[in-house]
This record gives sequence, structure tokens and C-alpha cells, in this order.
Amino acid sequence: MLSLRAIARGAPRATTRLASFTSRPTFQSTVRQNALRIPQAAFSVSRPRFDAASQELAAKLAQEIDLEKKNNTPSVSDENVKHFIANNPDWQINDTPGTSEVTLTKKYDDEEITVAFSIVDFNTQMMDPEVTEEDDAMMDEEDAEIERGQSGGANSKGAINQGRTSEGNFKVAPEDNVAPADRDDLRDPEDDSQPAFPANLTVTIARPSNGVIRFNMVTDSGELTIHSLATYSNEAAANAVTGEESKLYSGPPFQQLDEEVQNLIEGYLDDRGINSALALFVPEYIDVKEQKEYLNWLGKVKSFVE
Repeated sequence: MLSLRAIARGAPRATTRLASFTSRPTFQSTVRQNALRIPQAAFSVSRPRFDAASQELAAKLAQEIDLEKKNNTPSVSDENVKHFIANNPDWQINDTPGTSEVTLTKKYDDEEITVAFSIVDFNTQMMDPEVTEEDDAMMDEEDAEIERGQSGGANSKGAINQGRTSEGNFKVAPEDNVAPADRDDLRDPEDDSQPAFPANLTVTIARPSNGVIRFNMVTDSGELTIHSLATYSNEAAANAVTGEESKLYSGPPFQQLDEEVQNLIEGYLDDRGINSALALFVPEYIDVKEQKEYLNWLGKVKSFVE
């Protein structure tokens, strides 16, 4: 209201000034208008990118996204994940898109059980130099065996057709299964249903009046291995990575315990659903989620550079 009033009051005065200006020489009015004129900067919501590097990168990322979507067909891992969820309704999966950690939670009597793992293990395994060196050495030995077993002039099939599958792994064309372990007569029937990488997970079991017990474990090829376990006064202490809580004694390595104690602890966990089914599920879920996050990551990078 105040601004409207100010405009109404100023209107007669502006008219008077305009009348007085028009009676003066035109040249003087033109000079003053030019002097008072303020240059206006052009405004743009977004600035297009014209450099060749950005265009080339954006185009390549677009190709990768199209390829991933084209190959994004239901995989063995997808089916295994659905099977686990259907047969274990007591587990609740907590998975936030864009994050690397996944948790599973359930109740057992007065206990709150949480299983936590990360998809970082998928890429860590691929980038591990020790694993890469071992794989290269094994491949060299296998190639040498194949060459020795071939007749002169035979094709060694050294060029392997590879590409990223919908499961996030590298696919190998059927005709390029050159390793002896990959041949149909020697292949393990479970190889096609299990991602070949270990995954770390932590299992915490909390009771209202008894605190928390935490297990550090690894799942590999459908088997769970307990590395250590420790008790804490509460969940905050169990999850602490710094401070006094992290200095608490966490017990000996699990393998150093009495064998009967080890067996009883494993039975204790099995009753709570920490079993081989879970051991198979975790790598499968990592495989599926990593592929989704990878596709999302490609899109974000493309949006930034274009």
C-alpha cells in the first residue's frame, strides 16, 4: 500500500518535470539522457558449453548410459534377491538411493538385530592390486596350458569379448571361455548363481537391558566367517570409531576360541537368521545395487559436464 501511495503522490510532480524538460533545447535533453543511462548486463539462466572436451565427454557418457539401459535385463542376482526377500519376510531392507551402505533389520524376542554391509566391497575387490596380480598370474598359467594342449596353428582365442553386464560384472562371450575352469565339463554349477567376491558385514544384536554384541564377519561363496565379536554398553558405543569407546577390548580373534564355543556361537547366530541364505544374499544384493548406483552416477556426471 505504501508503494502505491508513493507512486500516486509522485505522478503530478513527474508530469511537471516532463513539461519543463520539453521546453528546453532538444540537444541538452539528449546529452543528459545519455549520461544517466546505465548499461544493462545480459542475463542467462544457463551457459551452454562449447568446448570440445565437454562435448566429447558428455557424448561418451550418453553412449554408456544408453548401453547400460539396453543391457539392463533381469539377472540371476535380481532373481536371487527377490527369492530371499520372499522367503525371509522378517528382514526389513533399508536402502537409500545414492548411498553405499545397506542395512537389514529384524526383531527376535527382545532383541534388535541389524546387519550392515556396503557396495564399496564390489569395487574394492576389482581394484585390489594383490587380487589383480593373482588373477593375472593364474590367467598366464591357464593360457600356457591351453597353448601346450593345442596343435600347431590353432587359434588360442586370446581376444576375449568383455563388457559390463546388467549385474555390474564383466561378461565374457561363450566362445571365449578359454580358462579350463570355465569349460562346461569342469564348471561348478553354482558359479553362475554367485558373484565371485567376498563382502564384509557387521551384525549387531541389541537388548534393552544387556547392551549390544557386535560381530565382524565376511561372506564368501555362501559361507560366513566370523573374525571377531565384542560387547558394548549401548549401540552408540558399538558404532563408535573414535573416542574412548573405540579403545575397549574387543576380544580375541574368533579362531582362537575353543572349538565348541565357536560352534555354539555359530548356532546362536543361525537361530537368528545369520546363516548361509544371508551369506548368499549379501553379495547378490551388492551386485544389484551397485549397478543401479553406477547408472545413476553416470547420469549425474553427464549432467555436470554438458
